[in-house]
Amino acid sequence: MASISHFRELAYLVSVSDICSPFLASFEGTRTVAEVFEWWSVDICFERNLDPNEQLALVTTEGRVVGWIGFDMLEAGKQLIECMEPITPDSILSSDTSLFDAVTAFATSPNHFFLVLRGNHFIGWLSYTDLHKPPLRLCLFAMLINLERMLLEVALRSPKESVQVLPDGRKENARKVYAIRKYNYSDTGEPYESKLLECTTIIDKFTIARRTKTVLSQVPTLDNVSLCNTAERVRNEIAHPGLEEQSSDLLSRENLWQFIQWAETLESQLQKYLESARGF
Repeated sequence: MASISHFRELAYLVSVSDICSPFLASFEGTRTVAEVFEWWSVDICFERNLDPNEQLALVTTEGRVVGWIGFDMLEAGKQLIECMEPITPDSILSSDTSLFDAVTAFATSPNHFFLVLRGNHFIGWLSYTDLHKPPLRLCLFAMLINLERMLLEVALRSPKESVQVLPDGRKENARKVYAIRKYNYSDTGEPYESKLLECTTIIDKFTIARRTKTVLSQVPTLDNVSLCNTAERVRNEIAHPGLEEQSSDLLSRENLWQFIQWAETLESQLQKYLESARGF
């Protein structure tokens, strides 16, 4: 790609230490499940309104971390060291790992989570759910807003023709927004095409670009209608989030990296098209 994408530019500024979840506690491995169970479920999680099954704890031997354990791994009659999972190198991320590299780590690894290491100390753990926190959302939103800006510039190169390729229903929606924004009308009472295009949604701008042959031939990524629709959904969800961020339908783990790669390619192709059109 000719230049770094908006997404990468921002995602490299955020580290996993900014978004990882803290460990519930650190337990000596010789402690019994009976000793830990009530403390974990009642004294800590109930009091703090936490789901005990969404927490992890470290297990130590003489002060040295030897493994991790989840609530569902506690087996009655055993010591913690018998229930834990040992820490392996492929389960560790450095605390200064960028958000972008964390996204790629989830895309290339089957791990459900990673343990976050700062120096010689484990400071937390990173699950895919943690990626739904504000930093990733802001990075995606910045990228999508930039794509929408570029698509608008594409449409504004031929305002009248761009408006004409929109379905009647979409033009009517844009006219309603035009009226709400109180833009001026021509002497014949018609909205100005350039201002009307500013009142379209991102999916309208995708439609205009796809239906302009000179654009589609140079920006073939636009031909993926499914991902164009996904871009609209993600943009709208980030702009108007639900009450519970953790239940967000933002993007599944299987689709996130594919979507980012598509959007970065689209951004690069649009940039080249616009530079060529401007005569740069």
